[in-house]
Amino acid sequence: MRIRILPGGLAVALLVLSGCATPPAKPAAAQAVAATSTGDASAAGEKGRPLAPAAAKAFAAAVQKGDEDLQAQDFDRAIYDYIQALEKSPNDATTLAKIGAIEDARGEAALAEKAFDLAHAADPKDPRIAERLARLYLREARIDNAAELYLAVLSQEPDRAPALEGMGEVCVARDAFEDAVRYFDRALAATKADRAAVLTHRGYAKARLNDLDGAEADFRAALNLQSREDAWRYLGDLLARRGDSADALEALVHVMDTSQAYNEIGIMLMGVGKFQAAKDYFSKAIKAAPSYFEEAQKNLAVADEHLRTPSG
Repeated sequence: MRIRILPGGLAVALLVLSGCATPPAKPAAAQAVAATSTGDASAAGEKGRPLAPAAAKAFAAAVQKGDEDLQAQDFDRAIYDYIQALEKSPNDATTLAKIGAIEDARGEAALAEKAFDLAHAADPKDPRIAERLARLYLREARIDNAAELYLAVLSQEPDRAPALEGMGEVCVARDAFEDAVRYFDRALAATKADRAAVLTHRGYAKARLNDLDGAEADFRAALNLQSREDAWRYLGDLLARRGDSADALEALVHVMDTSQAYNEIGIMLMGVGKFQAAKDYFSKAIKAAPSYFEEAQKNLAVADEHLRTPSG
């Protein structure tokens, strides 16, 4: 990896295109960058001064080339072209955000955070950039940093759905589940909410509050909108917790194989003290995949130990 220092003191990590290039991103990367784009690049030079005509033309050409490479899914070349553009306009938030979105889509969290941090510094008032940076902070359990960004967005746009959803996730991370439900309620009432995601997250918060009926309703409503792995998992765990093991299995096999689903149900049953039932499901997991399901064997031993003790 080579670090190129751009004008104005901005440092952007640039992967060498030969030898140690990052593996190709998923096809969704182009859509992720498009969703982050905040409009035409500003083509401002240092300290906000307009670029000279020749520099502005070179900047625009580099950005266009980067956009074309992005559409062709040549992500290393796209980043290279965007960095060429940044050499003309180092504080261009949109271009920095495009780099961040590409790196995020291909799992380079540190590079994504650096690019979005620079983009946010270049344009602190852009809500999409602030929200993307906040989401990266959430993934790293930097909860207070994420909350600060989301609250700053909401101070300007109180009904902005992504920031409301983000604050709900912040509250979940803080185990403040009642506050989380309130934020998710507000997000669902806002325009352009990702309803499937918000319903899934609200369902999880309700489940943690022991509102199992409300949680199940949210998970099923989310799944009616979109088949989400987390919603299927949460629904399966909830049904197992209720003792509806057959329905739990039906939910879980949407996102995992049968042996894993048996093991998952066993874990949930063991978590609520139903050790004999858990043992039965761990045994089913082992029979379904005896050659490799080591985890189920370990869980079975734990369940057996609980059953041998007086409290079990």
